[in-house]
Amino acid sequence: MYSTTREADVEATMRDGVVLRADVYRPDVDDKFPVILERTPYNKGADRFHEKGSRLAERGFLYVVQDVRGRYGSDGEFMPGFFSGDHKDDVDGYDTVEWAASLPWSTGRVGTTGGSYDGWTQLELAHTRPPHLKAIMPQLICANLLDRELSAVLRLGRVLWWSMNTLSPDQRVRDDAPTGSRTPDEAEEYFVNRDRGKWYWYLPLMEIPDDAMHGIGPHWRKWLSDHATDHFDFEAKHRNMAVPTLIQTGWYDQQVMSVKNFTGLKENAATELARDNQYLIVGPWTHDGTEWPTKLGDMDFGPEAHLDYYDITAQWYRRWLYGEEDAIADWPKVRIFVMGDNAWRDEEDWPLARTRYAPYYLHSGGGASSVSGDGTLSEEPPGDEPADEYVYDPRDPVMTLYQQQGQHEPLDQRALDDRRDILRFSTPPLEREVEVTGHIRLKLYAASTAKDTDFVAKLLDIWPDGFAQELCYGIVRARYRQSFENPSLIEPGAVYEYDIAIHPTSNVFKPGHRIRLDVSSSDFPNFDRNHNTGGNDYAEATLLTARQTVFHDAVRPSHVILPIIPR
Repeated sequence: MYSTTREADVEATMRDGVVLRADVYRPDVDDKFPVILERTPYNKGADRFHEKGSRLAERGFLYVVQDVRGRYGSDGEFMPGFFSGDHKDDVDGYDTVEWAASLPWSTGRVGTTGGSYDGWTQLELAHTRPPHLKAIMPQLICANLLDRELSAVLRLGRVLWWSMNTLSPDQRVRDDAPTGSRTPDEAEEYFVNRDRGKWYWYLPLMEIPDDAMHGIGPHWRKWLSDHATDHFDFEAKHRNMAVPTLIQTGWYDQQVMSVKNFTGLKENAATELARDNQYLIVGPWTHDGTEWPTKLGDMDFGPEAHLDYYDITAQWYRRWLYGEEDAIADWPKVRIFVMGDNAWRDEEDWPLARTRYAPYYLHSGGGASSVSGDGTLSEEPPGDEPADEYVYDPRDPVMTLYQQQGQHEPLDQRALDDRRDILRFSTPPLEREVEVTGHIRLKLYAASTAKDTDFVAKLLDIWPDGFAQELCYGIVRARYRQSFENPSLIEPGAVYEYDIAIHPTSNVFKPGHRIRLDVSSSDFPNFDRNHNTGGNDYAEATLLTARQTVFHDAVRPSHVILPIIPR
């Protein structure tokens, strides 16, 4: 291990003359080292970047962390990439890679790292193909924005927290605003203890005062006005990416559909080198790029769940920046953590080729809206069965059980047992273990008294002691059931077939456990409420109740398609 030093506020001039600044962590010796670059809107001077820089530099890398345009130490105007396609992070990324390659401590070989927004900045620069870029490591970032904003429904709890408490404080500092929080910590304190989360309930969302999210309001409104668009477009950009890629995400990450970057690049990357060197790691984690813990929420996944980010990153870049072929010679192309077994498993592809997609049909005598009701789930198709009904009232939505800052973790869902607006369909206690690993879909036949509404699906593992472990979820907004480009309202009372994509997972349901599917019409504030009016939910304050009917009979056989892995 090397002793390390830091060069602060090293300037890079972009092609349009705007100056961006970076901190450079390097081994404290007179030598040159390959670069690991991270571009961030989250303050390069934050403690987490200092730790990352020191720990990567001591392993023999030049860690360069740069504030993106318009954030903290960098000049220019901030243009958030999540809110629109109007930004300069593609060209800024290209220019920064080439600048980093020319630093006096650099060998000229550059890789990248970072998660979430810092993963997005990697993919944005990768498709521009800077000559000195040799590999990337984008974490926790979807290939398609609408795989995060599922069915084009606003992830209100996370996005509003991020806009108000993460992005806005630095904008206040830059504008020398006379009032309001000036650090993320202060903003979070105000949001939780002063405002008590009131902004989640504010209507219309378009009219949240600019003072509440200083400097971000125009971007917020622009996104709400164009929220059914994939502003990432990485699935198309994959064909222009030409370097080896390590994708990392977690089963409880809202951006677990990062897996599409693996499949898309493996199939469509611009070079054979890139197509043959796509790697994927999926752990039992949430939206976490470095900690990778063994415990999350109410679950302890055991000591095997932990991997060391710094060891993984060093091995990856010993291969692609130092040219040490044996550094990852024993790596599988896909490494997944199988919950239930609580063990890692090596695979060669995703989804798994040996998957058996099995329909599990919804059944009941019309009493599935109670935790002690008669809703069941089985591989036997339904016969002549009565439908289930419930009332969805957006003034009283089913509340999301997750972290305060809007990230998911496995919390006991029994806290929702008293809700009568959730339909529950469960297998009997299993006699043998069942592994579900892969992508899940729900074919739901349903009617509503509204012109537009939502249907939410959750897959749970019900333990013998009653513990209800949420595994994954999905949602459909009725107007987008066929198309994002051409939304269409539904006819009240008419029955429609909805195809609901549910996030992937990997879980072994042990003997004595039950597989349960929950169906409701809200999951707030994980997803914004559907107002049931058929109007613009982001621009109006009217809320209507809707009576929902879910059918599961021989003609309308609602069923969830589970990816079963032979044991």
